[in-house]
Amino acid sequence: MPWYFALSGSIAVILVCIYKKLNIGLTMISGATILGLLTGLSLQGFLEVIINGLWNDITIMLLISILLLGILGHILKVTGALEEIILNLNSLVTDIRVIAAAMPMLIGMLTVPGGAILSAPLCAEAGTRLNISPLRQAVINNWFRHVLYFMFPLFPSMIIASELSGVSLGRFFLHNLPLTIIGAIFGFFLLFKGLRDTQSAEKPSFSWQKAGLLIKSILPLLFILVLVVFLDIYFPLALLAGIALAMLNYLPSTTRGCTLLQRLRTMILPGLKIKVALVIAGIMLYKEMLTHTAVISDMTDLVLELGLPIIFLVAVISFLVGMMTGDNSASMAILIPLFIPLIPTGGVVTSAYFAFLYAGSTAGHIISPAHPCFALTKEYYAVEIKDYIIMTLPLLTVVMTAGFLITLLFGYY
Repeated sequence: MPWYFALSGSIAVILVCIYKKLNIGLTMISGATILGLLTGLSLQGFLEVIINGLWNDITIMLLISILLLGILGHILKVTGALEEIILNLNSLVTDIRVIAAAMPMLIGMLTVPGGAILSAPLCAEAGTRLNISPLRQAVINNWFRHVLYFMFPLFPSMIIASELSGVSLGRFFLHNLPLTIIGAIFGFFLLFKGLRDTQSAEKPSFSWQKAGLLIKSILPLLFILVLVVFLDIYFPLALLAGIALAMLNYLPSTTRGCTLLQRLRTMILPGLKIKVALVIAGIMLYKEMLTHTAVISDMTDLVLELGLPIIFLVAVISFLVGMMTGDNSASMAILIPLFIPLIPTGGVVTSAYFAFLYAGSTAGHIISPAHPCFALTKEYYAVEIKDYIIMTLPLLTVVMTAGFLITLLFGYY
């Protein structure tokens, strides 16, 4: 069967499984199996894909990292660090608009699927004080939860993108940091335009003590960020250091030793999310199947014959795949192997293109009906999908345009 029918068939199976809300790991394994069957892969070929896909340095690193991320998130939640972040922010900032934008961003730092529902009540309360419509509240909640996704290196999808592309997390962070900044600033002015908090009589009261408390509450995350982005520490080691710091944070002064031992006994195993191991396995098997069946080389030849500018293909295809799958990790497993032979090579040029590929997929993911946060936010605020997407599109347009221009700065292909 021609490669394009086989690839289309596997992607169709992936989309059906995603919309049926099956485990993303099983979904990607199903897609890989269909791709192998449609290309006539032998039993020996399937065995080679399984061995090569699962037993390699990248897969092992991803498994360790994703499991450690689950532990870190659990510790931050159980030790009350997340609650402290919110309380400290409230004491430092009294502008309800800033709080309404910051709460989804802070909660979004914990990579919980469908986590937008956690910040939805906070945005609804802020919306009542600001007298804004449920539609705008919904967009505020979803946009500010995900605007960090463009650059935050603790998100599993970026870790996967980094390992599959060979581009460091630090590079992804530095290339896409402007997108998050632009998206947050433009989103704030667009979504809060003309709005004032009429119920709060308090004035902002900055103090170094309050700032110190806020920094303390997010210190494990900041520590990991510094180790990964600026010191290029091996990611699992950086996560272990962050976990150790999170364990030591907020220990009572009188029973530090006992409390620490209790945390070690009770917070490690519950934080392990074994299902994510299946997700990584599925993603890596699909990536290996794309390579083994020569689908990638055939597609590369076709694209090169068409002579289309790669940067436009990156922008359009990444956005569409991100929107169709509604899962950025699955999107990265499909996109990066396909684009590796197409993206120009040369240091920062290569990293800029892969960062833009990731940004395009993230943009599509944000407004995908298959994305849990999209569906949960829509239902919570009882808004129409059409209106929800229309209000979000200007934000995505600005971010994608910025990413496009930044990529052009590093060389047009």
